[in-house]
Amino acid sequence: MIQVTQAPQSPVLVQQQFTISGIASPTYAGRTLALTVDNQYNAKGPAIDTDGNWTIGFLFQQAGSRRLKIAIDSESAEVVVQVVTTPPPPANRLRFITVPQPITVGQTFVFTGEADGYANDAQLLLRADQKYELARPTVQVGKWQAVVGFNQAGSRLLEIIGAGQDRAQVTITVTGTTPPRSPRVSFTNLPQGVRTEQVIVLQGNAAGYSDGAELVLRADQRTELARPKVQAGQWQTTVLFHQSGKRLIEIIGSEQDRAQITLDVQAAPSSLQLFPRTAWTTQATPTSLPDLQPQRITLHHTTFTALAVNASQAQEVARMQSLWSSNVNGNGWSDLGYHYIIMPSGRIYVGRSERKRGAHDVINDGLGIAFDGLYTTATITNQQFQSAIALCTQLCQRYGFKDPVTPVPTPTADFGTRNIPLICGHRDRVATACPGSEGGRTVRLAEIRQTVKTKL
Repeated sequence: MIQVTQAPQSPVLVQQQFTISGIASPTYAGRTLALTVDNQYNAKGPAIDTDGNWTIGFLFQQAGSRRLKIAIDSESAEVVVQVVTTPPPPANRLRFITVPQPITVGQTFVFTGEADGYANDAQLLLRADQKYELARPTVQVGKWQAVVGFNQAGSRLLEIIGAGQDRAQVTITVTGTTPPRSPRVSFTNLPQGVRTEQVIVLQGNAAGYSDGAELVLRADQRTELARPKVQAGQWQTTVLFHQSGKRLIEIIGSEQDRAQITLDVQAAPSSLQLFPRTAWTTQATPTSLPDLQPQRITLHHTTFTALAVNASQAQEVARMQSLWSSNVNGNGWSDLGYHYIIMPSGRIYVGRSERKRGAHDVINDGLGIAFDGLYTTATITNQQFQSAIALCTQLCQRYGFKDPVTPVPTPTADFGTRNIPLICGHRDRVATACPGSEGGRTVRLAEIRQTVKTKL
């Protein structure tokens, strides 16, 4: 028996690394799979693990509908992968239907639209000018509706935003006189001595807002940090910064209602070579993703062919962008699946926001850390090992994981409830060959756990 359990569902780019995973009869353990491309090109595949799992890292040099056959003895499985030279445009599943005209300041209006393929009660985001949240309508029978008003005249760009990159836009003209308003939101009790990688509390007042009203906390007019909710006229949230310097922080309510402060964030002394998300992309983690309160740490490998230990930062940035494209365009995820990527050089790159649930181990109740490379037989570099210890130690301290070694009852995707340590491998919870050899030997999982415990 041999079958495919995971393969790209969307087109992949020429020279874009992707993975195909599957399972075979355990009687084939240790045997090597044979690959045939388009019924004419033969290649040697990976060895089957002792539990029957196998994973192939692959890329195509030419576009087209490409057929990949995975075989052993007389048994085989086939996968057809659509390979393209340019990323396909995202399917436009959201639309505006009713756009009222004329629209004047100070009045409310009903906007309606369609949401093809969305389940009932799925939440969308309606915003203006790419920064003001107007409403969060829910889908009902493939349609959405929102009642909104405008306090600011002029040409306004409206967007309805769904999962991932799924959105529709319309430009409207709002007429009338913008009424003067005093800010109703503010900051109080500002923290002192703020450092990178340190969790701090920001808080303030929100006069005239109802309980449960959602605000937006933003840094440098582009990076969303949190969405605190108002309770009894106040708001509060925890944040951390990966980047030092003078940071402009805004708390934003309804249109034109905002307060600003500047925080001087100092670089914390650390052995980590950690690069913020802005080092490789201008796109933030989508705000529509579910929030995360991490329960554990899961280690992975990316299955891409590893970069050299002395790779340049430019090469690593290109790799991060390829990983994002593979996860979003190949796997259909909304963002990079992992929260951190550790390169062979030891440099660590911030991926998905720690505040948001990942897409790395099906259950996704913890932080996902991936070693860049394929470690089915090869072992991670010493630089990756040392960085993993430093990063896991920091995260354990941040989230109160006091014992990363002792197994605790843990829900899994494929094995029911298992006793697994708080620092675990992907294959501990999912039927997969990630991250590498059984027991995590190639990613030195047991050593990482033990060393982290000595540092807590």
